[in-house]
Amino acid sequence: MHWQDYVTSLLDRVEIKAWRLSLTTPQVRATVPMVRGVWGRALRHVDAEAYQRVFASDGPAHRRLPRYILRPAPPDPMTAPAVEWILLGIDERLESVLWRAWDIASGMGLGPTRAPFSIRARLPLGPGNDGASSEAERWKLSDTVWPLSGDPASTPCGLDFPAPLRLIRQGRLLAAPAPVDIATAALRRVASLAGEAKGEVYRDMMWAVQQEAAGLAARPWHGERSDLVRWSAAQRREIDLHGVLGGLELHAGPGRLWPLFAASSWIHIGKGTVFGLGELRITALNDPEDGVLSSASASSATST
Repeated sequence: MHWQDYVTSLLDRVEIKAWRLSLTTPQVRATVPMVRGVWGRALRHVDAEAYQRVFASDGPAHRRLPRYILRPAPPDPMTAPAVEWILLGIDERLESVLWRAWDIASGMGLGPTRAPFSIRARLPLGPGNDGASSEAERWKLSDTVWPLSGDPASTPCGLDFPAPLRLIRQGRLLAAPAPVDIATAALRRVASLAGEAKGEVYRDMMWAVQQEAAGLAARPWHGERSDLVRWSAAQRREIDLHGVLGGLELHAGPGRLWPLFAASSWIHIGKGTVFGLGELRITALNDPEDGVLSSASASSATST
């Protein structure tokens, strides 16, 4: 099997449902971690088994992945404050439980004063990160639309990470990820969601993807460290989390890896949930020769 066929088969097996949720948050300036936290507590109260499936998934600890993404929505005065809520391979029965948790979370409230909030509008999102229809429909990761004009394979682009990215190798944070690191993490994430992150075929395909990524023309990573100390209720102690912000430039385009990179803009690729999951934005280059990133991007990430 060729690695491109293998990647396509994995992308075909991961279903997505996504919405842009416009919130009303009186008396409090809401952040994504704040909203995520209260929704998670509400879900655990509604259905502990559903909480485990969505937040921790199944399998060995090092392969457990959240089955959702909650991230800031692109800045828009018509919808702000807003978040994007993305479900990864969630069936209809479980989805109804997750929506019930939102109802309860809104009454539990946000911030120190537990100020109630509400979802005033929900816009279903399609594979082009735009309004899909009046009702959200499931679509496959293989349907993801390349966000820039021109041939996806040869269009110069940037791979930007505006939210902390944690890629770990041999217990150490990758401070300057290269294309091969991003492609490796992307394939690992897709394969895990598709239930196939093991076996000889997987290892062979991973090697082939790494070879493809190593051949991409890229300028070095540019960015900075991003660190966080947070309290872990599960471990009952403070833990240090380390990530990086920044990106790199593919001045000859992403080549045949573009479907994998495009899909990663929906599922993120880093290690972590509250911190470090690493949202990928595919950005245009103003001048491919100089490698200057433009301000236009496929999706923006700002605080709600």
